[in-house]
Amino acid sequence: MSLTNQQRLYAEARFAGLGKKDAAMAAGCPEKTASQAGSRLEKHSNVIAHLARLKANESDSNPAAGRDPLPAGINPKAEFYDDPMELLKSQMNNPLLDPKTRIQAATALLPYMHQKQGESGKKEKADDAAQDAVTGRFKMSAPPQLALIK
Repeated sequence: MSLTNQQRLYAEARFAGLGKKDAAMAAGCPEKTASQAGSRLEKHSNVIAHLARLKANESDSNPAAGRDPLPAGINPKAEFYDDPMELLKSQMNNPLLDPKTRIQAATALLPYMHQKQGESGKKEKADDAAQDAVTGRFKMSAPPQLALIK
């Protein structure tokens, strides 16, 4: 299943430092049932995964925060893309992003890589039909060879 809006809001509030009840209320849960909803959301696999992604992204973008150091060979200022297709490819192949975002990047990239089947206009279809008719049984014969008489 994909991450719901309430789960995303809860995970972001927990990452910001709020308690379970306060984070559940920030995610839109009623105040009466916020503590139960917070306990339920805290154990949800999507929320746990999103919290891990937030932690990984935060430590990558701000290594001086004291969380995790950057791995060797990674330069956080090196990610700049002139080509939108390269950006979409990197987002599609980024394991730190949630699967829904990766699928959206792949969907946005798809028209640039592959043409839809049947995506042609009336004139192209007519030209294709004419070419099919000319190459079959009813193709035109070669013109006669005329010789010059002297």
